[in-house]
Amino acid sequence: MSAVWFIAFSLLWTGLLAGGARFLSREPVPARFAHTIWRGAAALSFLPWIIAAGYALLPTPMATPIPDLPYIGGAADALSSYPVVQAANESAATPIIGLILLAGLIAGWGVRMGLNILCQIRLQNIKKLAAPHPYVGAGIWAAKLGLSHTPATARIPHGSPFLAGIRERTIYLPEAITNQADADIILAHECTHVARGDLITRPFERLVADVFWFSPFAWMMRRELDYWREAATDEQTAALTGDSVAYARALANTARVTRPIPQHTLPVAAFILPRNETLKKRLTQLLERDARKPRQRIAVLALLAGLVMAPLSLAQVSSVTSSSIFTHPILATSSKITAPFGEVYYEWENAKKFHYGVDLGAKIQTPIHAPADAKVLWAGKKSGYGYTVDILFEDGRKMRFSSLHKYKVKEGQKLKAGDVIGLVGKSASNATGPHLHLEVYKDGEHIDPSKVRGLQLYKS
Repeated sequence: MSAVWFIAFSLLWTGLLAGGARFLSREPVPARFAHTIWRGAAALSFLPWIIAAGYALLPTPMATPIPDLPYIGGAADALSSYPVVQAANESAATPIIGLILLAGLIAGWGVRMGLNILCQIRLQNIKKLAAPHPYVGAGIWAAKLGLSHTPATARIPHGSPFLAGIRERTIYLPEAITNQADADIILAHECTHVARGDLITRPFERLVADVFWFSPFAWMMRRELDYWREAATDEQTAALTGDSVAYARALANTARVTRPIPQHTLPVAAFILPRNETLKKRLTQLLERDARKPRQRIAVLALLAGLVMAPLSLAQVSSVTSSSIFTHPILATSSKITAPFGEVYYEWENAKKFHYGVDLGAKIQTPIHAPADAKVLWAGKKSGYGYTVDILFEDGRKMRFSSLHKYKVKEGQKLKAGDVIGLVGKSASNATGPHLHLEVYKDGEHIDPSKVRGLQLYKS
């Protein structure tokens, strides 16, 4: 799979998912419904690549052999004056742009990993400054929500309230929170996070922007997930406390006393989000009374459409990657096509015959290389073809090398790109000079080797 295709398809796919999620979560809608929609979009972002990875792990099916059609090529010297239909894709040299993009992708993933590590270090530094809170506890809310363990409470010098810890969950309150009623509502909010399982699901939800860091739509998903997670928790906590107005007042007061302190991204669920515009949206969402009923039918249809499109995208991935797997020229020397693919006029027979491959003129015993990783299907001597090797690529495409002087592989052998398959010769029955007869076969038909994207027949 090429880096170019991964980036291009990921941009298109995440864009479609983000657009659909934005349409389905247009306000006013219940926050839990909107959060579920964006969760689905983030999960579907990975689906084509999960399917592609599973497909790659499937065992290679039994390969059907390349049909032995009447061999009419091989008149290399006689046809050397015939006009060449097309050169061997001269632009198919090593894809420098693809290599640069691949390096950029890997570097971006490294940066994202480094930033996540820095967030964890910052979190641990904040925890070191924490001390057990002497005045407040979350026992009442833990009991109401049916939590098996009551989260501990701790006090930190500054920052926004947040919840952290997997085995030992702790709610951290900044010293600026002095109002007992506000602190109590914050504890209810963080206990609701525990009951919802947000501590576990949040890292996976945010993973979409780490993997597809180059996609603005992936970052949109991440921001929307962070917002709707808090909005959904606001909605459930307000219902738990029974007073939406008091909850909204606590949210506004907490934002007021913590805003002067610089906000840093942490790998935790924070009560106040760093982005300033989210506070107004959360308050509006919380106090909105006329939220429309969720578009559940449309949401289900959108999910089904995503599940259907993912396998279709896999088919597209296969078709595209199959034309960009080649990394090595077949002949590492200069050459030319002495007999093209298609109908060829044979002067001495005064007749046109179909040539199912191309003939490459070269010096006797010139090494012939595998253009990509492959498996040898057959090696031996065929009637009319002379010494022949058939190989199978990972994408299902097959290739035949004939009229060899000698072959240097055996049936079942696995090849790496650049491995020597054999030597150019003139073992075909009607060969008038040394040449390589090359055929490409896929999906039940022969295709023109000179038109296979990415395949370099010879070194320019």
